[in-house]
Amino acid sequence: MPRLAKLLRVQTPADRQPGQPWRPGTPPPAPVDPDTPGADIRIGYARCSTLGQELDSRLDALAKHGVPREKVFSEKISTRIRVRPRFEAALATARDIKAHTPHCRVIPTVYQMKRLGRDAAELTALADHLAAHGPGRF
Repeated sequence: MPRLAKLLRVQTPADRQPGQPWRPGTPPPAPVDPDTPGADIRIGYARCSTLGQELDSRLDALAKHGVPREKVFSEKISTRIRVRPRFEAALATARDIKAHTPHCRVIPTVYQMKRLGRDAAELTALADHLAAHGPGRF
């Protein structure tokens, strides 16, 4: 997964190394003010698989990582569905932001990687697709 993490620009705590178990409590990186020139701009995506599941915990987690709720695209849809309208809207917004502020990096942010795809192969295919056709070279 290091290749996928690098392509998606997943921030990893400095104390996290291969072969070490994950430990909760590692603080997330400090959010950057989006109005600062050259700042990173985060676009959030939150997804639940069924209508009965709640999005609130995912939205709260994204907010803790510096993604304001107005920049979070959310939907209740299974990953079996290939066309996810809110995910496509998030990518379109990222393209628009990148076109208007080319000096900034646009960082897609999700609560969990499994919110983007069903398995590692699907996530790798998505990363390859974004690298080739992505929203303006994040």
